[in-house]
Amino acid sequence: MNQRVRVTSPQTRLALRRKSDATGRLSRRPGRLSISHTAIDLAAAERALHRQRRLAVRTATALAIALAALLTAAVLTPGRLGWAVLFFAPYPILLVLAAVHVRRAERIEAEHHEDR
Repeated sequence: MNQRVRVTSPQTRLALRRKSDATGRLSRRPGRLSISHTAIDLAAAERALHRQRRLAVRTATALAIALAALLTAAVLTPGRLGWAVLFFAPYPILLVLAAVHVRRAERIEAEHHEDR
């Protein structure tokens, strides 16, 4: 017989234990219930969260630079070819950026699980 298991992130489990408003913050706040470090390693979770935020900022910056380069190329390209650049070129760039972002995010997640 299959058994259903509820899977939640460490942030959700932490918020549920604290009975907080689930703002997503992992930091300790005065007046809150303390939880054991065996349940969740706050420092490791915060490091993983910060690394994923930095990755998201780098990915968004790369996207902005790529789109600016495409707009510049479209302006410099004569006639209808400029519109073709704007119509076809962004999709492969988005696909590559998304694939690289997901691969790096999964690597951060795997390293986080190895640290625990």
